[in-house]
Amino acid sequence: WHKQIKTKTSLIYQTIQTMTRTLSLLSLLLFAGVAMATEEEEESPYPPPKYPNRRLGGRDLDFDPAVDECRTGYDDKGFPTFGPCDTSLFPECDEKKEFICYNRINRRDKFHPDKQPHYYIDPVRVWCYPSSWLGYGGCSTCSPGRYCRSEERCVLDEIDYPCERWL
Repeated sequence: WHKQIKTKTSLIYQTIQTMTRTLSLLSLLLFAGVAMATEEEEESPYPPPKYPNRRLGGRDLDFDPAVDECRTGYDDKGFPTFGPCDTSLFPECDEKKEFICYNRINRRDKFHPDKQPHYYIDPVRVWCYPSSWLGYGGCSTCSPGRYCRSEERCVLDEIDYPCERWL
């Protein structure tokens, strides 16, 4: 009687060992498959964009004194005032290693007929970025928003906006 129990216990123990080995092997194969699939899919160390067909435009639009306006100060109530840009307030970028980005920002007091805001340059938001950033999208011309090339302006609410050609 003891011999039968010992034999059955031994068989159960061997079955558990076999199942454990099988599960370990399956886990290893599954992990290896996921790792290989991940390596093949990843092209960038950065997470995928929220809107996949949106890319930053690389270098910024050139500064245009006929179109661009800057924050020139603040009025007595603390609201920004706008006027021609004093380019001496912009940083000087090393063109061999950097590029300039104006980071235009939306106004809250001036709008186009379609209710999209006008944009301005705040000299404290103009920065030099390393040229190595160009490979990862570069500069955001309108922040927040996006530049519509076909209309030559920034658009704040870009998701449903019918722009023919985005930057």
